[in-house]
Amino acid sequence: MIERVESEKKTEMQAVAQGLMNTFVARTDCFAVQLKDGRYYCNRSELTADHIIRHLQGKMTLGVYLLDQNGMAKYAVIDADDDIELAKLRNIQERLPLPSYLELSRRGGHLWFFFAEPVNGKVAKNFGLEIAKRYTVNAEVFPKQAESSGPGSCIRLPFGIHLKTGKRYPFEGLGDWRGQINELSNPRKVPVPEILKYQYQEPQKTLKRNPLNGELPLWEKVKRQITVLELVENYVNLDSKGVGKCPFHDDNHPSFSVNIKENYWHCFAGCGGGSVIDFWMKLNNMEFKDAVSDLAERLGIK
Repeated sequence: MIERVESEKKTEMQAVAQGLMNTFVARTDCFAVQLKDGRYYCNRSELTADHIIRHLQGKMTLGVYLLDQNGMAKYAVIDADDDIELAKLRNIQERLPLPSYLELSRRGGHLWFFFAEPVNGKVAKNFGLEIAKRYTVNAEVFPKQAESSGPGSCIRLPFGIHLKTGKRYPFEGLGDWRGQINELSNPRKVPVPEILKYQYQEPQKTLKRNPLNGELPLWEKVKRQITVLELVENYVNLDSKGVGKCPFHDDNHPSFSVNIKENYWHCFAGCGGGSVIDFWMKLNNMEFKDAVSDLAERLGIK
């Protein structure tokens, strides 16, 4: 009898883990593991349902990479870092006629948008950026990269324990933990035509120093004021193709690159990548909001 109960419980946990994998996991050839200080390292082994179960049990805390091996994304996330920006995420949920899910986090919240079918990483990124822009949210947007030759950026897999605080963070408005997990195993999704209606356009270089609308988020003002190449060149010796040694690890063979056309940086050794703000965050070990404020001050942006 006991063995049958244990077997049924294991089968149920396997089904729960598989449901969460279907929702949140874009690639299974690698995954991120959180350290006690909140950072993540890349584990380049296969991600299985057993890892998800250990995550739910609090035996490890996982991060998942948003882009699959073909550069496709199943969702986008807007990551707010304080109560003011969290209130803006709630405002988006109330006003935007698209399904979304608000997960609380260590400093603020994550607003998740799941797609009816995977879309190109650039489309997913620009979807999140455009919504953040329209609702003037100063927040990070995932995926950070429009494309990536490596794993790219990761985000904490929901329902696990954040090792820096020892806490789990729930989704709002979905009842108890079981209800939340059941809902997120088969979430409501945004149709692709709706995704395409919200596509952020990176300002052209010739427009970046035009007078800025005071209603724009500060992070967008920063991105309009300076390109990734202009910032990175001050700290990395780049060749004519925008390639150089990564400033974030002991790099004997140049693994750092700036994509001038798409305006982002990337480390092929796994240090991440993204916008000017992501570079400044990593270079100075800053949180998103502090990096935006510091860059804005240095660039004379108000």
